Amino acid sequence: MKIQVTARHFHASQHLHQNLQESLEKLAKFNDSMIGAHIILDAGKSGVHRAEGIIKILDKSICAEAEDGVMGKAIDSMLEKIERQLKKENEKLKGHKSIPVSAAMAG
Repeated sequence: MKIQVTARHFHASQHLHQNLQESLEKLAKFNDSMIGAHIILDAGKSGVHRAEGIIKILDKSICAEAEDGVMGKAIDSMLEKIERQLKKENEKLKGHKSIPVSAAMAG
């Protein structure tokens, strides 16, 4: 999975990049069709930190964003939102059942 991290108005440390990489790899267990991720971290001038994530799965993109006074909390909140959406998307795929061919032919 290709992961891109963009930091605006601050320098994202290697440790932060590594933590994001690990967290996103853990999210892959909820939906195995993840292709890539783009994470945008913004340290605003007013002290509000913003984290935005765009996750690409086969035919869709999942987006989530969060704001907090601390960058770590904003990232955690954004990752939780993405996790929720990935689980929901996975349930949609599992819940979709096709009609067996034999039943379709008989009808």
